[in-house]
Amino acid sequence: MDILTPSLLLESAVAGGVGLFIGLEREHSDGGEPTHDHSEDHLGVRTFAILALFGWMCALLGDALPWLPPVGLFVAGGLVVAHYFRVGDKDLGLTTEVAAAATCALGMLVHYQRDLAVAVALAVTLLLMAKPWFRRTIPKLRRVELMSTFQLMVVFAVVLPLLPVEAHDPWGVLSPRKIGLFIALIAAISYVGYISHRLFGVSGGAGVTGLVGGLASSTVVTVAMAQQSRADPQMVLPGQLSTFLANTVMFARVLVVSAFIDRSVAAALALPLGSMGIVMLGGAGWKYAALWRERGRGGEPPDALALANPFALVPALKWGVLLSAVLIAMAVAHQHFGARGLYVAAAASGLADVDAVTVAVSRQCEHGIVDAATASLLITVAVISNTVVKGAMAVGLGGPGFGRPIALVFAVAIAVGVVAAL
Repeated sequence: MDILTPSLLLESAVAGGVGLFIGLEREHSDGGEPTHDHSEDHLGVRTFAILALFGWMCALLGDALPWLPPVGLFVAGGLVVAHYFRVGDKDLGLTTEVAAAATCALGMLVHYQRDLAVAVALAVTLLLMAKPWFRRTIPKLRRVELMSTFQLMVVFAVVLPLLPVEAHDPWGVLSPRKIGLFIALIAAISYVGYISHRLFGVSGGAGVTGLVGGLASSTVVTVAMAQQSRADPQMVLPGQLSTFLANTVMFARVLVVSAFIDRSVAAALALPLGSMGIVMLGGAGWKYAALWRERGRGGEPPDALALANPFALVPALKWGVLLSAVLIAMAVAHQHFGARGLYVAAAASGLADVDAVTVAVSRQCEHGIVDAATASLLITVAVISNTVVKGAMAVGLGGPGFGRPIALVFAVAIAVGVVAAL
């Protein structure tokens, strides 16, 4: 047996598997059961498997005959077009025929990039299986939602990569890329909150927004929810729930980041941050219960909420200005107190960002500059500073009705965290 034979057999098996996988989905595409009533006119699992193997053989022979793969793809496409015209009004859709042509091309791709071919085949199958979801969801979409989705994609895919990373201000802290990312995150969290409320209702949408947003930035979630709550009073309870959940995730995120760098720092942080996280989780439970009671009293149904434009860039730009001011204040404080003012620097850094302090201090502990106890206390100071700022933002941006309960829970969490840290 030639040394290449096992590899070629594996390629053929993968190509056939790709065709079988897509073909099985097509067999079950009509109501969830295999098609029997027009089996002679239906492109089934055997046809898809043969098309994939035909494409793979064309690619294999194309190593010696470069003209063969495009000719083979042309022949397969011609057969698919002929089938479409032969069945006439029995099958008016083009999805199966397009999937058949794609299957032939995927069979060819197996010979050149096997992993990519499998990934694309899974994506094609997922798109085919998602037909019922698309049919239910697309008619419900509003034009403003489509436009907002496009705008958000432009910001992340086009605008952010064009922003320079280097800071050119006198303090060296105003990185356009970093500030732009924060602005984009605020707009994205507002977008996620909008879509979550549309898909899951009030309580479910608030939970998704808080959990997903907390992975990126609890400060961003707090600001976005405060702005939405001021614009729509019906968003107060969902916004408070999202804020508490995002801040609960923030404590877990800090622990995970520190553990990746130095486990001793994470072990020392477990008690103070874990205690603060439990208090935040209690606040989330408090607001979830309030939402449940409001629903039981026949409150406003989720679909009737007056949701604003999902992509609100102007409020996000205001937050970018505020972030820039905080970064400058942080740099001035660090220059004023110098290296001896580690706690002041940690508190000042925490005004804007917790992750940066966590990474910097954990690396200092890893290199022996500070011990684990000091590092954990510095990070706790930054977390408390950041929590104070978020509480002030909740009251200032969201109003007393939104901000006072958040500030109360934040104050309890800070007290518990200070006692645990000391």
